[in-house]
Amino acid sequence: MPGHETSLAKPNQTLIVVNLKGGMGNQMFQWAAGRYLSTKLRVALKLDLEFLLDRTPRANFTFRDYDLDVFQIEPEFADPEDREWFRSKHDLASRFRSKLKRSLSGSRLVKERFFHFDPDVLQARDFSYLDGYWQSEKYFQTIEKEIRQDFQFREGLSQAGASLAREIRASNSICLNVRRGDFVANPEAAEFHGVMGLDYFTSAVLKLQELVPSGLEAFVFSDDIEWCEEHLKLPIPMRVVSHAFKGYKFGQYLQLMSLCKHFIIPNSSFAWWAAWLSESPDKRVFAPKVWFAGSQEDTRDLIPANWIRI
Repeated sequence: MPGHETSLAKPNQTLIVVNLKGGMGNQMFQWAAGRYLSTKLRVALKLDLEFLLDRTPRANFTFRDYDLDVFQIEPEFADPEDREWFRSKHDLASRFRSKLKRSLSGSRLVKERFFHFDPDVLQARDFSYLDGYWQSEKYFQTIEKEIRQDFQFREGLSQAGASLAREIRASNSICLNVRRGDFVANPEAAEFHGVMGLDYFTSAVLKLQELVPSGLEAFVFSDDIEWCEEHLKLPIPMRVVSHAFKGYKFGQYLQLMSLCKHFIIPNSSFAWWAAWLSESPDKRVFAPKVWFAGSQEDTRDLIPANWIRI
């Protein structure tokens, strides 16, 4: 159609665009990597929600929603014109035109090449599109203060949540997170991720008792409350925190988790962020050695150096 073609001239606005995908924890990693680059380059940061909100049917796929609205960030969102500068079309003519546009405009598609930390990503220039998961604090470690500020919660705790928070703060609390959900129900997710079993949680509690010998109390947060109540037996006092405390998009759940003094997390980015956001000065964090049961991904940079892998 006449006038439909997009100009090859670079847009006036300079920016970093981040492709959002996955659940809240994944989106937090993606925001943090983009935030580092936008801060370093002093340019705008925009979030691309197209893949995240696409509801085209897919086998063994768990659809997710935009979840960063539980935090006090005020993001900008990419529009079709923004995305056009980075996109490769399927037909040959459009692919050539897309490549030409990127060349003339200076835009760059930065795809995640491997799971462990890639220092080249931090050298990305203005007008870049980040497409990956970026699951390492090394992508944003130098702006930790800003990331913690970004992830302040938009809503305060409910009355019941505030009461539970007082209990958590008053005790030698452990956030013990049990992730099941699609890791159990979705065959592909179950094969790839795997599920942390009872032995893992019991072993972690026993090891934590060696480091913190008295007064430990576990607060169990999970997407499968019934399973925890029926199967999880620990050698210390424990309380399973029901979904009555989850809040908007599980934002209150994350907030309560982050208030604990110590952490036993599964292979979950949501739990990873609860432990990272915690400001407990002497926190001990236990995480699994094997993060992906069905993959050889190199996860050496996923777990911070002062956390304990078992």
